Amino acid sequence: ALALVIMLGSSLSNNIVAQYDDYDRGRDVTYQDFYDELSPHGRWVEYPGQGYVWVPDAGDDFRPYSTNGHWVWTEDYEWMWVSDYDWGWAPFHYGRWDHDSYMGWYWVPGYEWSPAWVAWRDGGDYYGWAPIRPGISININFNIGGYNPPYDFWCFAPRRYITHNRVWDYCVDRRQNVTIINYTTIINYNNYRSGYGFRSGPRRYDAERYCGRINPVRFRDSYTPGRTFYRNNEVNMYRPNIRQD
Repeated sequence: ALALVIMLGSSLSNNIVAQYDDYDRGRDVTYQDFYDELSPHGRWVEYPGQGYVWVPDAGDDFRPYSTNGHWVWTEDYEWMWVSDYDWGWAPFHYGRWDHDSYMGWYWVPGYEWSPAWVAWRDGGDYYGWAPIRPGISININFNIGGYNPPYDFWCFAPRRYITHNRVWDYCVDRRQNVTIINYTTIINYNNYRSGYGFRSGPRRYDAERYCGRINPVRFRDSYTPGRTFYRNNEVNMYRPNIRQD
């Protein structure tokens, strides 16, 4: 579907369905919306086995779920990644990230929304998280080898900084990941709330032992694409329904 969109380009723009529902205040969009909204911030390329994928123009130090964002706790969805990129509403909540030695990090579009498509680890003085690659079900038991993210996918930060608004500043050098992985364990628990699935991270009350009181943020839907806003303990994020055309 995305390949067809790429070939047709902007000629499809006038045919995009963008319908608001006065009752559930939802919106239906298609892959064309991903293409239009993300094109100014990166490039679309055809990748073997994945179709068209998106590569962000975010610099050599970019790492998904690490640079230019932070974690917040919500009562409805537990740990949610709040990105400071203008395009963060899409690639951190739909689809999956993977890495190519030549292109760097690239994003494969997907239909399902999640507060973050990541796996979690806990142990020693660290919490760790890593992008879940394309094609991996969150129902897999990660503890018994069903899926093991590459060691350099992981970001580890001391537990006390898990809610810091610049958590990237406290992530340890990736060269330490193998050592840390050896004394941490996967948090192997799935959660489904309000129709959305996600991998659970550390329990709020466990994290509070290290970082102090965590005030749950309120989640509010935005109805236009763009940057996710976090202020006054409230997250305002664009979260449309993706039509599988």
